[in-house]
Amino acid sequence: MKKPVIKLLLGTSAALVMLIAAEVAQAQEYQSEDAAYRAAPQAYDAQANPNYGFGPRVTVHPDDVVSGNRIIGRDPDPFIRGEILRHYDSGWPD
Repeated sequence: MKKPVIKLLLGTSAALVMLIAAEVAQAQEYQSEDAAYRAAPQAYDAQANPNYGFGPRVTVHPDDVVSGNRIIGRDPDPFIRGEILRHYDSGWPD
């Protein structure tokens, strides 16, 4: 009586492990396909209309300084990008 129960439990656990492994593999495949079709992030170009802070929606590039959903500046140097962001978020008048 004990052997059929053990075989049943082993078979069930093996089937469960295979089901979980197949689900993980399918999820990884879906994520890799999704990355190819993902749209680039967009933000408002605040420099185009500085009085209101909103301009046209443009694609965010690596050199852009983004605060919330607004592009507030652009510089290739990461230190300068940090300075632009710190000054923008400080609340001090220019």
